[in-house]
Amino acid sequence: MRALVRWLFRFVLWLAYAAYKAEGINALLLIMPAKFIAPTLRRHGAQIGERVEIHSPLLIHNASAEPRKHYANLIIGDDCYFGRDVFFDLKDVIRIEDRVTLSMRVTLVTHTDAGKSSVAGRLPASHAPIVLRRGAYVGASVTILQGVQVGAGAIVGAGALVRENVAQGDVVGGVPAAPLETRVPKSR
Repeated sequence: MRALVRWLFRFVLWLAYAAYKAEGINALLLIMPAKFIAPTLRRHGAQIGERVEIHSPLLIHNASAEPRKHYANLIIGDDCYFGRDVFFDLKDVIRIEDRVTLSMRVTLVTHTDAGKSSVAGRLPASHAPIVLRRGAYVGASVTILQGVQVGAGAIVGAGALVRENVAQGDVVGGVPAAPLETRVPKSR
């Protein structure tokens, strides 16, 4: 029975990809069982370590158009956990090191583009990578903007808007995120 379910899932994935490329996969990531998400992302270009748990719905924006490399800008280390409703903007690289936790509804935005808005002249299009260092914890409904690095062992409190780097071991929260506590974690 399990083999049949696996085969059926692969067929549906193939069908969605054949019809809509990355958008077809993105649609399936909204309902896909957790055990299939990491292998699916790997198959389409993401670098994902061992024992990574990712829950659906997973939302991905700006997947590459290049076949088999749609998610190449997503790099995840070992032993990471991602809650429900996480949003990855892959216009630039998102690098997540080992043992990082992203709680539910975390949003990682790697670019700004005002498009055809009247403010486009004042807000030029830009993009930059996001890096989450080893052992960082990101609380529920946090938004992390382009170019930000969250240091090893840092904690970002729920609902924060992170637009500047967070130092190793710091605890930040608020809008915009500001230090709540500064400490350097013990090395392991």
